[in-house]
Amino acid sequence: MRSLSCLIGLLLLPTALVQAGVPDCDKAMAPQRCASYRQAWLSCNDMTDGAARACIEQYTPALSCKRSRDARQCEALQAAQQACDGTEGAARRLCVRERMPAADCSHASNKARCEQRAAAEWQCAETAGQQGRECVRKALIPAPAAASRPAPRR
Repeated sequence: MRSLSCLIGLLLLPTALVQAGVPDCDKAMAPQRCASYRQAWLSCNDMTDGAARACIEQYTPALSCKRSRDARQCEALQAAQQACDGTEGAARRLCVRERMPAADCSHASNKARCEQRAAAEWQCAETAGQQGRECVRKALIPAPAAASRPAPRR
């Protein structure tokens, strides 16, 4: 009987840890900041360690977009996080990304490069932190000139 209760306890442990990780903002000293962090946590709760930290940093909406470098993106992230309530993990990240506006390349000095970077960032959105930056960098590397060479004759 004792081994059965230990087994049940071990099976329920991951659920308890996940539930323990959900921030409870009712008792927080800064409830707005906690709610903002909670939205990001819901987006990234299926990731581990460094990837989760980078993901949370990326998906945490600012408390106020007035001081943000890109107020349009900031406001869109806030709205997207609210619109995606009820989802978690990868499904929530996809939901948020789908609601984010495309990069504004209208004022870029090199519009084609700006659009190429935006496409690379979209392609690499599931990888966070250093891996995400490397993914974007690799996606921006021009394709080798092998495609422009004529096929060898037989």
